[in-house]
Amino acid sequence: MKTFSDLGLPQALVASLEATGFSNPTKIQAEAIPQLLKGRDVLGIAQTGSGKTAAFGLPILKAIMDMPGRARPMSARALILAPTRELAVQIDEAIRGYAGSAKRLSTVLVLGGVSRYHQVQKIAKGVDVMIATPGRLMDLVDDKKVWLAETQFLVLDEADRMLDMGFIGPVKAIAKGIGPKRQTMLFSATMAANVAELAAGLLNDPVRVEAAPQGSTVVKIDQRVILAGSKAKRGVLNELLADPALEKVIVFSRTKHGADRVVKNLQIDGHSAAAIHGNKSQNARQAALKSFASGTNRILVATDIAARGIDVPGITHVINYELPDDAENYVHRIGRTGRNGASGIAITLCDGAERSKLREIERLIRRTLPVSGDLSLANTTGVKAGPARDQHSGPRTPRNPKAEGNHSAGAGEAKRSQAHHQPSEAPRGKPAKDKAKKPRWNRNQKVAAKSRREGGGRRERVA
Repeated sequence: MKTFSDLGLPQALVASLEATGFSNPTKIQAEAIPQLLKGRDVLGIAQTGSGKTAAFGLPILKAIMDMPGRARPMSARALILAPTRELAVQIDEAIRGYAGSAKRLSTVLVLGGVSRYHQVQKIAKGVDVMIATPGRLMDLVDDKKVWLAETQFLVLDEADRMLDMGFIGPVKAIAKGIGPKRQTMLFSATMAANVAELAAGLLNDPVRVEAAPQGSTVVKIDQRVILAGSKAKRGVLNELLADPALEKVIVFSRTKHGADRVVKNLQIDGHSAAAIHGNKSQNARQAALKSFASGTNRILVATDIAARGIDVPGITHVINYELPDDAENYVHRIGRTGRNGASGIAITLCDGAERSKLREIERLIRRTLPVSGDLSLANTTGVKAGPARDQHSGPRTPRNPKAEGNHSAGAGEAKRSQAHHQPSEAPRGKPAKDKAKKPRWNRNQKVAAKSRREGGGRRERVA
């Protein structure tokens, strides 16, 4: 088995890695690091938890260690782009951890949700490594607070996620500002057509390295499904959490409001939990992550925006309270456990309206997940799988055509669904009301209508 020394890394970096418990490289590290040390561009297909941060971070650190002097003011020697703030923070912590005491390394986090002042102050002095989200970085570039022409290394981490979030324009503009004389690394969990097109425009004769086939899930994650109606899920979640084996748990909700609702219910039911999603300020998101990592909160409830940005050691279980609209997000969700060779358990609560989403996930990961319809589970470390799934297995739940429509409406519709859609159920025995057929009036319109009916004759002005 290869060691990090065998890959050509300097002993100072190897010593820092060994001090943090890393001695043998993962597959993606063993394949990518030698090519990057040769100066080649790299296109990496790497699943979450595969160790890709070290794959691109260690060669960059070696190159910076060999450079004389310091970075020029308002510039960065290396730029790492990440789609979410959480992922950017995790990358920054990892890079500084890898460097250890090998060399005085200067880094800066450039991300939204917090004041620009300290970011601009650090950049003004010049930094070795800048870790940024595309939106905030473009703001600073437009305001002439950053000079990209001196950057020699460009990394696009989670490129597929960046494109999904609409960052294609800023990413291309940033790359153009750096110029062609750079070493570029692009890592993605999937190689969709838009990712391949972006890679073709940014990479120069790249070496392709692949840690695992697209859509594959970590082998050491035990995946299972519990069939439960939407109204039964709260009780099922409570019963699962009664097992002390669930030491550190992430619960995934499809929407921001849904995440807040789950946290509220968990707290009412006596559990310590916090939420992390796009409506939270950056400080609140970091506080939630810190309390979860420290064990103050046993449960973190998250939406898919956080699925690729959470790298907390020791996560024992991932629970999908609701299935994601995009099947690929299932892979990223459950990848929060079973990291760096550890094992983990992923449990999905599926109601009748989510069956089509479950089938999409199984097609993507190329396996059928074991299913249980038994809601009285006493031991979640050994959930008993029920008989083969059929149309009658599990609790009967009315199908929700609207939910299935959201799943098949395409990527744009899926995003709108994640931001705004809240599933609801009509009262038993009564048809759901079609709100679209009844116009909604504001208060002034109602007053005006009442006035006309009473013969007042005067029409109210509507603001």
